[in-house]
Amino acid sequence: MISRVSSFAHTSAMTAASLKVQAKLAEQQDQTASGLKSQTYGGMARSTASILTLGNQSARLTADNTAATSAASFVQAAYSAVGSIADLATTIKTQLASMMSSSTLDAGATSQYAADWLTDLQALLNSQQGGTYLFSGQATDTAPVDFSAAGYDPTAGADTSYYGGATTGRTYSSSEGQTVGLSVSANASAFEQLARAIATVAADPSDPDAIASAYALSGTALTGVGTLQETIAIQASSLQSATDRNTAKIDAIDTLVTSMKGADLTQAAVLTTQYQTQLEALFSMINTLSSLSLSKYL
Repeated sequence: MISRVSSFAHTSAMTAASLKVQAKLAEQQDQTASGLKSQTYGGMARSTASILTLGNQSARLTADNTAATSAASFVQAAYSAVGSIADLATTIKTQLASMMSSSTLDAGATSQYAADWLTDLQALLNSQQGGTYLFSGQATDTAPVDFSAAGYDPTAGADTSYYGGATTGRTYSSSEGQTVGLSVSANASAFEQLARAIATVAADPSDPDAIASAYALSGTALTGVGTLQETIAIQASSLQSATDRNTAKIDAIDTLVTSMKGADLTQAAVLTTQYQTQLEALFSMINTLSSLSLSKYL
């Protein structure tokens, strides 16, 4: 009879055991349903620190890519503007060649050509992208070129006093320390030479020697402008490469995090079956014990 009375303690112990098994079963069922080890970091135990660290790395690389994409748009605009300057230099050289082959020079027409070329060159060098000047270096809110600036005298030789931008170029810097120059400066020698060639024509539009000198200088400038465009193309390529590397790293990190968070569905299925079997056995035993009535033994 004492053993029958003590069945109460056994029933309580089995009930407590069944609750633990139910919790484990629910955990495995959650893993099967969600595909995750846990819905919270706390349930991932030792993986939590690694997952958080990897998440921070992914966020940093994503921010780098956002900045690189913005920088790439800036560089692309600069590349296009320099391409237009190359077209202008080609036009100038072609028209100067035509003037050189002519037996007479129309001073008025030649002066107008020079004035228009200088206006176009200044406008191109003062090009903007999203309100930011492309060729001012770090002084992105300052127009880099003013060919009417006091003291600017290209007829005396190389002169970049028209330049009002910064001496330091604009750059893109990643969180990992990579630095890429963005665009070129409006005081680059090729731009200065092209402006000086135009000034040479404007200073003496009826002088064949001046036209010939301007023609030679415009040719040198055109070559230099092509080199500047190549420089910008390399910048664009570097930014694209950085973005591609970051994207590959982000994908690898995300895959690793998914793996660390992910449940072993095969194992979860096996454990679910085991826990269900245990639970059924416990319920059966509890039911058996509960059916034992003390009054039957009094």
